[in-house]
Amino acid sequence: MKKLILTLCLLVGSYSFAQMAVVDAGANQQIAKQITQSAAQIKQLEKSYSLLKDAQEKYQKVNGYIQQMGQLQNIINMQKQAINNSNKVLEKARKGKFDVSGIKNQLAQISGSIKTVQALLNNGMFNMSDSERITLLENEYSKVKSANAKISVKLIKLSY
Repeated sequence: MKKLILTLCLLVGSYSFAQMAVVDAGANQQIAKQITQSAAQIKQLEKSYSLLKDAQEKYQKVNGYIQQMGQLQNIINMQKQAINNSNKVLEKARKGKFDVSGIKNQLAQISGSIKTVQALLNNGMFNMSDSERITLLENEYSKVKSANAKISVKLIKLSY
């Protein structure tokens, strides 16, 4: 009997050091606030993911070949060169009072090709096939190259 009471006292004594559950209203409120903030952050993250996914889909609608194709950069460089040459022609024409009426047509052609290339890269023309896009870029490049050549010829003629 003595052993039983001693064992019972030891068992009861060992459990008396266990922590009691503490209910703190402030801690519960803080946890609830953190959960609410986490839920809001998750919703924002989902919106950001959706936005990035949509942007990626729109970006991929323009074929990677066209984006990587040097033709677009060539068109832009040729347009810049033609505009610079046009400015030089106008400067020389003002000094010598030469006729520069042909340059207006060339600049209009370059402006038209700029608009066409911009339209190619916008959403409205995504229903074109890759070969149609490539053909369109090649045609615009040849137009810009031709206009630039005519402006360069005019510049050379005015130089003499």
